[in-house]
Amino acid sequence: MAALPPLNALRAFEAAARRGSFAAAAGELNVTPAAIGQQVRQLEALIGSALFEREGRTLRLTERGGAALDRLSRAFELMGEASAAMRESKRAARIILAAPPDLSSLWLAPRLGARAFACGLELITNDPLAALDMGADLAIVRSAGAPAGRDAQLLLRETLSPLAAPALARQIRTPGDLETLPLIADTSAPLGWTDWLARRGAYGIVPEPGFIADRAGPALALAASGAGIVLGRKLLAANAVSDGRLVSVFADGDMPGGESYWLAFARGRRRSEAASVLAAWIRAEMASFTDAADEL
Repeated sequence: MAALPPLNALRAFEAAARRGSFAAAAGELNVTPAAIGQQVRQLEALIGSALFEREGRTLRLTERGGAALDRLSRAFELMGEASAAMRESKRAARIILAAPPDLSSLWLAPRLGARAFACGLELITNDPLAALDMGADLAIVRSAGAPAGRDAQLLLRETLSPLAAPALARQIRTPGDLETLPLIADTSAPLGWTDWLARRGAYGIVPEPGFIADRAGPALALAASGAGIVLGRKLLAANAVSDGRLVSVFADGDMPGGESYWLAFARGRRRSEAASVLAAWIRAEMASFTDAADEL
């Protein structure tokens, strides 16, 4: 049996070919476009042939790439079915939920801990869509659009807002005050301080974050410690806001975040009653957050 190329490289190619760009594939697989490009180049080097013709930001499959795509997509579907079959004996005992790491730790896990389920729950935080393809019952996905190739329901459109520890927030009256106070950048969000200031018409202010974090968790923790003001994902900051560690800096400071949360299921797979109960609970929890935010 011939040696297979690395699975990550095959998956990166399949996603990029199906979605038509490295950026779209990166959003689906929850990695960076650079990582997708690196995996594709590794695969091309291994097979000794180009898989894409690159024209600027446009990708076009070569003849060899096109010949492989359908078979590779079906192969991942078969792996998902095989994984589901291997897990079948555990289905009656547990549900498998996949979700992004920051959502899992900051928002989901604290709520799941107070929830009694009739069966056990396995929480997977590495690449929710891949976990769904490999047999997870359902996944919460954060992306700009609905996940392709899955049955998906919109849960929540993400909102960003300036947040700070109460003592620091009391020092701020106008966006102009942000020039003299420390800022925190969360680079995992598609929009940042420059976008927020532009929406406020504060074009003369050039944000210079003193702290930069590549995940929401560290960025919010820095803000809660008093280190600076973060343009934070409000859903992920919900617990810190509810217990008073963070407050909104401006009453009208909310801005659409450019991404949404989706509840995704593998297309064509039968959904268990337990998975349906969990899905209903997730929808209700997201809806209750939206209702609470509307009242503020």
